[in-house]
Amino acid sequence: MTDDIRALAGGFPALSPQDWRPLAEKALRGADFDETLSRTTVDGIDRGPVFFDRPEGSHAVDAAPRDIHLPWGMRQTLVEATPEGANAAALADLMGGVSELELRLDPEGEFGLKANDVDLMDAALKGVDLTLAPVHLDSLGGQGHHAHVFLTLLARRRVDGEQIHGGLGIAPVERAAREGVALDDQCFPKAIEIAELAHAAFPNLKIFRAEAALAFEAGASEVQELAMMAASAATYMRLALKAGLDADAAARSIEARLAADADIHLTIAKLRAARRIFARIAESFGTSEDARRLSLHATTAHRMLSASDPWTNLIRNACAGFAAAAGGADAITVRPLTEAIGRPTPFARRVARNLHILLAEESHLGKVTDPAAGSWLHESLADALAQKAWALFQEIEGKGGLASALSSEWFQSEVAKSRRAHLNRYETGTDQILGVTQYVDPDPRGVETDGSWPAHKAPPGALAPTRFAAQFEEAAQ
Repeated sequence: MTDDIRALAGGFPALSPQDWRPLAEKALRGADFDETLSRTTVDGIDRGPVFFDRPEGSHAVDAAPRDIHLPWGMRQTLVEATPEGANAAALADLMGGVSELELRLDPEGEFGLKANDVDLMDAALKGVDLTLAPVHLDSLGGQGHHAHVFLTLLARRRVDGEQIHGGLGIAPVERAAREGVALDDQCFPKAIEIAELAHAAFPNLKIFRAEAALAFEAGASEVQELAMMAASAATYMRLALKAGLDADAAARSIEARLAADADIHLTIAKLRAARRIFARIAESFGTSEDARRLSLHATTAHRMLSASDPWTNLIRNACAGFAAAAGGADAITVRPLTEAIGRPTPFARRVARNLHILLAEESHLGKVTDPAAGSWLHESLADALAQKAWALFQEIEGKGGLASALSSEWFQSEVAKSRRAHLNRYETGTDQILGVTQYVDPDPRGVETDGSWPAHKAPPGALAPTRFAAQFEEAAQ
């Protein structure tokens, strides 16, 4: 079909802000226009109230056609401490509709699976066909060790390397920032060694992860999260090239993880901006056009969750999941509603994975390749986010790259400013947290967990996760 849909608008004059504003002011009946309708993000980006045009080139997002039966990877995280518990959860998730698994690996078994050798990891994935259900690693420590263990397991099972599509989740820079430790001199050489081994045996395996969601969970703004993703991607492109991968293979070896929260429109714009930024970076390394499409994993945000009224997390997760799907994420993880309290029960896991099915099969979000294309709101927001994030990325590169910006704690101090700005909005009532600062249930129903999380105090200099509701929940007790 070649007809231009704009022909439908023939004969109608284009409206301008000067045409619209008097009508809006009349409808406000004396209320202040700017105070009532105008909004800006923490980054100072204008959110409207209305847009009359799109920035030049802002709609140029490479959105691949979606599989009608599986529009995105439905990824669930395994946090059980024992291989037996993780295996039971994995099989239940796969039988319930999940298509991908993520192993949260913890050498101590406090916040994830203790699988420090190949037999333990094999037991955790017993009965899982690794060629059908991609497995991704999320290691809380000893990343190189766990990656080697997983590669050994793949070799033991004698799988066809071309059929493996999981990920090792190698992110040494972000891991050091999360744990508040200095980068070891051997971190990068180890990452290069793993990249060489992995790409030779399993060319479709994702090796590196640009873990930008780490910044968001610590209170970063959308611009800061995107800039961290860009700096991380550039860092891992260089490591992949040192490992002997060509530019195209290097770009395809990277997966970016961004957070999706309940602000639907801003999340959609952020994911679209991420694709534009990564394409520009990949192009600068000399990739072909086909290799410039970002592999994007979105996970519903931890920082937006409530512990005092966990049932309201269902609403937040639904909004965030919708935004991730509409924003074009290739894989989505929905956190269980108990994430802010403790390990999920089978019920909490089932509710989380069923949200995928509701979005895909009842809301039909996967039927449209890029539902935000043509929306001047989303394209304008995405363009503004991309422009500001690129400027911040250049500033990070000017400081020596992401590792230097984190080791000097400059980036952490910038994130702390955004965290304070967010909290100020909640304290003044500019923004609200459903069930915590607004519409508080005087007698909220509790929810079962499979044990609480161990106490953990982040060391100085760490990009530690924060929940915006926490201080208000403590004050209400």
